[in-house]
Amino acid sequence: MDAGAGGFKQWGGKLRANLALAGVLPTDVDTILLTHAHPDHVGGLLDASGEAAFPDAELVVHQKELSFWNDDAHLNRASERARDNFLLARQVFDTYQENIRTFGEGDVLPGISAMALPGHTAGHSGFHLESEGSSALIWGDIVHFPHIQIARPDVSIAFDQDPHLAAATRSRLLDIASSDRLLVAGMHLGELGFAYIEQTGERYAISFKT
Repeated sequence: MDAGAGGFKQWGGKLRANLALAGVLPTDVDTILLTHAHPDHVGGLLDASGEAAFPDAELVVHQKELSFWNDDAHLNRASERARDNFLLARQVFDTYQENIRTFGEGDVLPGISAMALPGHTAGHSGFHLESEGSSALIWGDIVHFPHIQIARPDVSIAFDQDPHLAAATRSRLLDIASSDRLLVAGMHLGELGFAYIEQTGERYAISFKT
């Protein structure tokens, strides 16, 4: 799920080395689920020469996400910084164009269903995993600063395309995660990565799983 920044603007770039330490070759990866197409999630899909880092992988992405980044009207309205994000997303989608599968909601793989979580981006998605009676939710970029945004889900950041929708989505998901006692994981939860959400009255708190 996602591939990190891959060294884009000197961010990250350790995914393939860490996969190698686990005995996983790039050609072993057959499916990549994409939460959204911001650079710190798709940069690692390309290697240093701009080719597919995972040449045999199917890229699974929400249809609205693919449409947004390929829309020239959105590109033309983008700031100079945001234009680089568009160009990278388009390069990734062009590189994987023969192996892209889009989805709306529902099952994307056996035991994995997609959940629309709009606001951060148009097609921002989470993935609910179920296996042998256990479940977890990979919620992408629902929060960037968990110790602030869990307690204050109304707080958004500049990277949210629709701050009000992002806040509403965050509140809805925190309610679901706390009431269902869901194990959640996200790309900005720090090194521990996995957590539970607890609700006391009208306030939420995060408890990291060690």
